[in-house]
Amino acid sequence: MPRNLFKYFVAVTLLMLFIAVGPLWSLEGKEYQIKGAMMINFIKFVQWPEPSDTAITIGIVGKNNFGSTLDQIDGRTIGGKQISIRRINTLNGLAGCQVLFISASESDRCYQILREVAGAPVLTIGEDEDFLRLGGIIRFYTEKDHIRFEINQSSAQKSNLKLSAKLLEVASGIQ
Repeated sequence: MPRNLFKYFVAVTLLMLFIAVGPLWSLEGKEYQIKGAMMINFIKFVQWPEPSDTAITIGIVGKNNFGSTLDQIDGRTIGGKQISIRRINTLNGLAGCQVLFISASESDRCYQILREVAGAPVLTIGEDEDFLRLGGIIRFYTEKDHIRFEINQSSAQKSNLKLSAKLLEVASGIQ
C-alpha cells in the first residue's frame, strides 16, 4: 500500500473511530475536549485553495470553553500544517484565521461574524442552532448525549474549501 494512501486510511479510520466512540463518553466536562479533537480532525479533511500554506490558525470567538484542550496542540504540526490558536475579541482579529470556532456565547453576533469572513477560505465551525442557515460550514450539536455535526456544503464551496468525501460521510446531515 503506498505510504500516502496508508496515512489517509489511518486518518479516516481514526476519525470514524473517534466519532463512533465519542458518544460513549460522558459529555460532562468532556464536551469541549471532544469538540476540540473533532475540530482538529476536520483540518485533515479540508483542502484550502493555497496548498503551499503550511500553517493553520484556529480562531476562537466568544467564550472559550475549551480550557487547555486546544493549548496542547498550539505549535504542533498536524497533517503537515503547523497549528496556532488565537483568542479573538474583535472583528478585526478574524483576519489570518483558516479555522474559526464561533462559540454559542456569540449567538447575537454570529451573522455579523460570518459576514466578515464570507467568501474567504475560512472553515467556520459553530454551535448556534441557526449557524448553517446563517452561512456557517460545520455546526456542532448534541443529540441524546452524543456530539454530532452537520455540514453546509454550499457555504464550504462559497468559501473555496473542498471537504473530503470521508468527512461528508460521517456528518449527521449535509445541506
